[in-house]
Amino acid sequence: MVQLQVLQLLVEIMRILLKHQSCCKWSIVFGTAMLISVIFIMMDHKFPPTDRKVYKLLPVNQSEWYWKATAHITPPQPTKHVVECSVDNGMQNIPSHLPAPHRNFLMYKHCRKFPRLLSPTPCENDLFLLLAIKSTAIQVDRRIALRSTWGKRGYIEGKRVKLLFLVGKSSDRIQEYSLQQLLEWESRQFGDILQWNFKDTFFNLTLKEVHFLDWFSLECKWAQYVFKGDDDVFVHTSNLLEYVKDHNPSEHLFAGDIIPKAYPIRQKHLKYFIPKEMYPDKEYPPYAGGGGYLMSRKTVLSLGVAASSMDLFPIDDVYVGMCLLNINITLTHHPGFKTFGFKQVVSHFNPCIYREMMLVHKLNPTEMWTMWSLLQDPKLQCFIKT
Repeated sequence: MVQLQVLQLLVEIMRILLKHQSCCKWSIVFGTAMLISVIFIMMDHKFPPTDRKVYKLLPVNQSEWYWKATAHITPPQPTKHVVECSVDNGMQNIPSHLPAPHRNFLMYKHCRKFPRLLSPTPCENDLFLLLAIKSTAIQVDRRIALRSTWGKRGYIEGKRVKLLFLVGKSSDRIQEYSLQQLLEWESRQFGDILQWNFKDTFFNLTLKEVHFLDWFSLECKWAQYVFKGDDDVFVHTSNLLEYVKDHNPSEHLFAGDIIPKAYPIRQKHLKYFIPKEMYPDKEYPPYAGGGGYLMSRKTVLSLGVAASSMDLFPIDDVYVGMCLLNINITLTHHPGFKTFGFKQVVSHFNPCIYREMMLVHKLNPTEMWTMWSLLQDPKLQCFIKT
C-alpha cells in the first residue's frame, strides 16, 4: 500500500539523518516525532479503503521512471506529457572552456515554460500572508518541521497565513523508491506543494522564480503579502505581520537583507562562478540575500511583468535584483533578516535574540522545533542589559 511505502521511505530518511547528525537527544526526539506524526496521519480517516490505489513503475525514457496509479481512481494531479525544449540554434558556439552546467544553461535558457505536476489548494480570498518556500524532494524533514512550527497554516493574530513549497522534478531516491511518490503523497495530505516538470538544480532556481510569479499572478494575486525564502530558515511570522501593519499591499515593498554591492565571482571552481560571457558587468545590481525577503502584492505582480521580458540568469537572487532594477523599485534593508547568520560573537541559539528577528538562516529541523518551542514558552524572560 502507498501508506506503507511512504512509511518505509520516512524510516529510511530518519536512519540517514541520524547517521549524519550527532547522536544527541534532540536528533532522536526529532526522528521519533516525525515518525509518530506520520503514523497518526496514516491512521486518519483521510485514507478510506475506497481511496487506496495500486501503483507500479512505468518508464518515461531510458533513464527516468515515475509512479502512476493503475486503479480506476486516478491521481488528483497526473503527470502531463512533456514536449522537450530544443537547443537554441543561436547558441551553438558556446566557449568550450565553460563548465558543463554553464554551457547547458546557455543552450536552454530560452526554455521558460514547463508544465505543472502538482498544484496546491486554492488561495483563500482573505489570504494575508503567503509563505512561498523553495524546497527539494529530499528535504522532507525540513517541510515537516516548517508545517508544525512557524509555517503553520491558518490564522495568526487574526490574519490568514498560507504555506507553499516550490519544487522541481528530482531524481533523488531512498533505496529503490522515487521521492516523486512522496511528494505526491504530501500534496494529497497537505495541499501545499507546487511542482513543475523541470530538473531541480541550482541553476534552475530562476525557473522556480519565474514560474512562481506566473502562478501568483493567475491564481493567488489577492494575497496581500508574500514571504519568499528557503526551507532552512527560521521565520518569526508574528514579526512579519507586525512589520507590515504600517504598509499598504497596494504600494511597493521589498524588504530583506539587502546586498548593495556585490561582484560576479570569476573563480571557476566556486559554486557562484559567473564567466564574463554570461555577465560582462563588474557589479551586480542591489539584491536581497536569498534566505528570505518580504514583498507586497504590488511588488510581486510587478516582478512578474518584469521577469516575463528579461533573459534568465542562473543565480535567482541576482535575477530578482535585475528585475527590481528594471522597474525601479527601492529595496529596503532590515537588520532583522539574518540571511548570513550572526556576524557578532553571540550565542546564535538564544531565544531572546530570535524573538526580535524576522528570520535566521541555516537551522536544521531539530533546531527549528527547539527554537519554536522556546519562543512559545510563556515563562520565557528576556532582560535588557543596561
